[in-house]
Amino acid sequence: MVPVPPRGSRRAPAVFLVVILSALAPLVPDASAAETPHPALAALAGRGGWKLLEPPRTFGPDNLYEEIDGEAELFLPYGMERLTVAILGRESEPGEEIRLELFRMASPRDAYGIFSQHRYPDQEVLRVETSEVAVSDTTADFFRGETFVRIRAKPGEASRKRVNSLAGDVAASLPGDGAPPEEAGVLERVVGRIAGSVIYQKRAMLGYECLAPGFEARFSTASASGRLVLLPTLGGKAEERLARMGRELPRYREITPSLSRADLPNGTFWFSRAGACVVGVIGTFPPQEAGTLLSGLAKAASGPCGASPGIAGEAPARGAGSRKEKMPGK
Repeated sequence: MVPVPPRGSRRAPAVFLVVILSALAPLVPDASAAETPHPALAALAGRGGWKLLEPPRTFGPDNLYEEIDGEAELFLPYGMERLTVAILGRESEPGEEIRLELFRMASPRDAYGIFSQHRYPDQEVLRVETSEVAVSDTTADFFRGETFVRIRAKPGEASRKRVNSLAGDVAASLPGDGAPPEEAGVLERVVGRIAGSVIYQKRAMLGYECLAPGFEARFSTASASGRLVLLPTLGGKAEERLARMGRELPRYREITPSLSRADLPNGTFWFSRAGACVVGVIGTFPPQEAGTLLSGLAKAASGPCGASPGIAGEAPARGAGSRKEKMPGK
């Protein structure tokens, strides 16, 4: 006779398995949530007569390279959470299609950062509410809230019209606004700033990780040209960031208590504390003008960074640097 196990003994392993699976459930990602298209697509259905020509596709950080191979390394440092790709058309324009890419980033600041990487100096721009849209005959790039938007169309007589129309409808379907971060606005208002050159970097700036994240912009005046740098605080004080820069930047020297320099491969980088931030400049100008440039930048940055009277107002002593500093990239 085969012995009969005690009542309930066969169910014990199953019960144990259920307990284990219940404990692990919160650790398993919700695949359905990850694959849900961007909510702006639903809003587009009621605007401009747009319709989906094929099911939208979604991608996360782990498989982004499958859709934009070669670009994923640009997007991931900005906290790319999900990409939704949709092919759209209009009933009034059969046979015409347009590609819409919606990148949901970690924050509006990160969405601006990706937008700044796509914009270039002297590019044509349109204003759509609070958003600046970089456009061409077949493309449109902009950000709104946490979403960076790319629109691509095939060349044609009406391609620009379709691109601009879709850009307006998408912007109206997204939450948030397209205003740049306050620090970017500071650089946008600098006299001599080259339009479209402000960039929010999340990786190395001027070739050094200790300078990121931060904002930079190219400038050119009658007597000086180069790059302006504005480094916001990283949850601490400016002194902590300055200390790291002193350790990692080559040939770092403190010229005065409020002014330092480092000799980078592309020229001398002058920098100073400005409230809770750090301001810097590198380019073609007499060294004696570095303090003046930094003082002006520190004053302009007093809004987001706080006041720092006299911090960047001193000029380097004669002999602190060469008469002319090399322009980055030359």
